[in-house]
Amino acid sequence: MNTTVDLHETKASSAKKAVPILLIFFVFSLIIDNSFKLVSVAIAKDLGISTTAVSWQATLAGLVIGIGAVVYASLADSVSIRSLLAAGIAFITAGSVMGFAFQHSFPMLLVSRVVQTAGLASAETLYVIYVAKHLPKDEQKRFLGYSTSSYSLSLVIGSLTGGFVSTYLNWAALFLIPLLSLILLPLILKYLPKEETKKSRVDVIGLLLIALIATSVMLYITDFNGLYIVMLAAAVVLFLLYISKSKNSFIDITFFKNKRFVSVLAVAFIIYSVQLGYIFLFPFLLEKVYGLHLDTISLLLIPGYVTAVLVGASAGTISKYLSNKQAVSAAMIMIALSLFLPAMLYGGPVIVYVISMMLFSGSFAFMYAPLLDTCVSALPSSQSGTVIGFYNLTLNVATSIGITYSAAMIESVSFKMILSVLAVITVAALLIYWLLIGRTRETA
Repeated sequence: MNTTVDLHETKASSAKKAVPILLIFFVFSLIIDNSFKLVSVAIAKDLGISTTAVSWQATLAGLVIGIGAVVYASLADSVSIRSLLAAGIAFITAGSVMGFAFQHSFPMLLVSRVVQTAGLASAETLYVIYVAKHLPKDEQKRFLGYSTSSYSLSLVIGSLTGGFVSTYLNWAALFLIPLLSLILLPLILKYLPKEETKKSRVDVIGLLLIALIATSVMLYITDFNGLYIVMLAAAVVLFLLYISKSKNSFIDITFFKNKRFVSVLAVAFIIYSVQLGYIFLFPFLLEKVYGLHLDTISLLLIPGYVTAVLVGASAGTISKYLSNKQAVSAAMIMIALSLFLPAMLYGGPVIVYVISMMLFSGSFAFMYAPLLDTCVSALPSSQSGTVIGFYNLTLNVATSIGITYSAAMIESVSFKMILSVLAVITVAALLIYWLLIGRTRETA
């Protein structure tokens, strides 16, 4: 009996040795992705392209991360995590080399970012899967908590990296930094355990249809061509037909017959489109209105991200006193206020935007867990993995679309109007939440 216990403890101890390496890769990947979001201003100026055009390097990256997460999760049963991480680093390296070599061609830059992000997407998903597979259940929450802290840390470092590299070197130098991930490859191969795998499959058709739906929306927002609405309608119909007929789709049609699940997805989609919409807008606004450089703008983002870290860390304690409905409602109200504030005081002191971003980022950090819990509790616990996977995919698609519509507005209306529109969208999300969810019985 003692031998069995000792064996389990030895395996757990060995598995923990890989955690610092995986967390470093996780933080590193997110730093790179967040850096590229900030330098959109510099890329647009250097290549002489529009705000709408440059937004595609961020929107496509978000879409690839969302789809990539589902792909890596699907492959993790048939391919070892160490092999998938090695493939991820290979994608990062290939995309980064391509991006630096073709930095003066925006179409090639887009291709490079897609390839690079296909690798970056491996970090977060595979870390969570590794913890679930190899670490003791009574310690998993602690190690998953590290991922939340790592995400917040990456926002801080990513904004500083993007701001200072683009100001004092050149934004294209950001394509060289990801090559440092090669240093982690020998450590991943050494410390990650070899795994027994079983057959599984990736739902390529389902994911392609999701990508087509998201791309149709983004193209319509960019060009307002009726053809894209037709393409969107066709993609939605095909997706629903596919998941209702296929036995191997990554999500079942029964999920969409659950009113509460669909309602939460709708609310999450609307509110999370606002999140990166404002973050993408932030550097453009401060650069054009106040003439600030990206290094200064990145410093002004730090208080907001630090607030998110602190709120995220205390969210568990606060949740003891508030229900999911109360927490989500309070968060959305604060998000709306954080957007109305700079709209009403437009052109005032820069500190207004710092306070706005602190309120904005902290509110999103506070809202994440209760809104996700509301979604997960809508279906049986046995389906929680699929629910979380599709929920996170929805958030990534939403943030990509949010960047697209914010970029489109930058070229046609005033910044004050954009802030007001984002605030109104938030209020709309709150109203929809109360109409569809708030009046029903609390389930968690």
